[in-house]
Amino acid sequence: MDTKQGSEIRANRRALLTAGLFAGGAAAVAVSTASGAHAQEAASDSVLDKAVRTKKITVAASLKYPPNMYINDKGEPDGYEIALIRRMIKDISPEIQVEFADMDFGQMFAAVESGRADMMTTGTILPSRSLRGWFAGCAVTFQPVYIVGRQAADLTYDQMNAADFKFAALQGSSQEAKIRDLYPNASVSVFPDQTGAIGEVMSGRANATLQSLFTIVNTKKQGVDLAIIGKDPAYVDHNTFFLPTGDTKMYMFVTNWLLYNAAGGILNSLYREYVGKDAIAAGLPYLAVGPGGSPSHVES
Repeated sequence: MDTKQGSEIRANRRALLTAGLFAGGAAAVAVSTASGAHAQEAASDSVLDKAVRTKKITVAASLKYPPNMYINDKGEPDGYEIALIRRMIKDISPEIQVEFADMDFGQMFAAVESGRADMMTTGTILPSRSLRGWFAGCAVTFQPVYIVGRQAADLTYDQMNAADFKFAALQGSSQEAKIRDLYPNASVSVFPDQTGAIGEVMSGRANATLQSLFTIVNTKKQGVDLAIIGKDPAYVDHNTFFLPTGDTKMYMFVTNWLLYNAAGGILNSLYREYVGKDAIAAGLPYLAVGPGGSPSHVES
């Protein structure tokens, strides 16, 4: 009887101990999970929250492309996209300082991916790029892209898609990708900046290059007489800001801000100031970003 009672007591103690260990283990797992979730939440802190907290945001930019983005006579970043970003960040908080990290275009996406930059100026929404980060849900520009050369011509597709036809392009640009897609038989020489690509054409070492409206306008203003091949743009690029993957808060703010200011005419007004008026003077129509982020045709 004593032995049986002792066995029951020992069994009960083991059950209580096991239950206690299980509860303690579950609590430890819960604490660990909560801590992990907290650490994960801290690690995925929104760029927007970080900017408010640190009063600084770093924007990757290639300041070589007036009038879109460049260094002005005062030695300061300037241009359409620069003005737009400053307005946008000011609406988050006027205390936030915008730091533009100048680099080659091809480095900008990697800078956002790695966290060296919090966002970047616009890029074309190539599907392959969307695997590396998030594009805002509204356009910043719709850029007509023309085939240009040293002299105007009406070249056929077969002429430009021949093995002896040579294009020049900005390395890593949507223009390079489009040339390879549209003219797979032609050869392509790539350069780290647009100046190199344009110089290749003007020297006669390449037959043509694909250039966006603002590049053509700026090149003409500098006295380089690029000629448009054909009558119409080869295609139109949809460009917008590139943001870190998974940053829903920043994505929603930037998208909302762009849609609001597109509907209010601010995007069109700033674009006309920096790019549109010179495009009109050059006899080139352009596309503004209208309500809902839709393209709005502006005739010369």
